[in-house]
Parts: sequence; C-alpha cells; structure tokens
Amino acid sequence: MSALILGAAGIWASGFALGRLVRFTDYPDLVHETEAQLWDTLSRAVVAVVILVAAWIVHALIALWGLVQGIVATAVNRGRAWGIAAIVIASIGWMILLAFMPEALLAGLIGNVPFVG
Repeated sequence: MSALILGAAGIWASGFALGRLVRFTDYPDLVHETEAQLWDTLSRAVVAVVILVAAWIVHALIALWGLVQGIVATAVNRGRAWGIAAIVIASIGWMILLAFMPEALLAGLIGNVPFVG
C-alpha cells in the first residue's frame, strides 16, 4: 500500500512541476533574454521528468519488497491471507498508477495553456 501512496505522491509532484514549467514572466515579450528563458524552462522540465522516474523507481522497489514478503508469508503459511493480499496489491499497483499518471501530468500541462501562443 505504501508503494501506491508514494508512487501516487511522486506522480502528483511531477504533474505539479510540469504546471510550473512556464511562468508569466517567461513571455518572450516581457523577457529579452530568450536563450536564458529556454534553458530555465528546460531545466524545470528535466526536474519534472526526474521526479516522475524517481516515483516509478520507488514504487517498483517497494512493490517488489511487498511481493517477496507476500510470497514468503504464503509459502511458510504465516499469514496466508495477508500474503495473498500483498501479492495482489504488489502485482496490480502499477496498473492503478498507470491509470493515474496521465491525469496528473495533463493537469500540470493544462496549467501552461495560457502561456502557449
């Protein structure tokens, strides 16, 4: 369960970082240093991608740990029901995050719509 919560929080943070991609002061009419503006915007996009990749890695590691713990608990017959629940949650958790990810990222990108010429 913590894999889902941490993964969802990381994906939300990535969408939030995408929403901060372009600011009002980044209009080319207001800023005369367009090259500096471009690099600043690209660095913010890289931060969003790094957060997204880190969220998926953290989710995968915690889900893998939960999967191993569930298999061991089921095999040793110590908490068989909890072990099966851990296996199921670890196995389908990525599907829930995959369904949540486009909405989180699009919500962040929609925040940039007023800035697109």
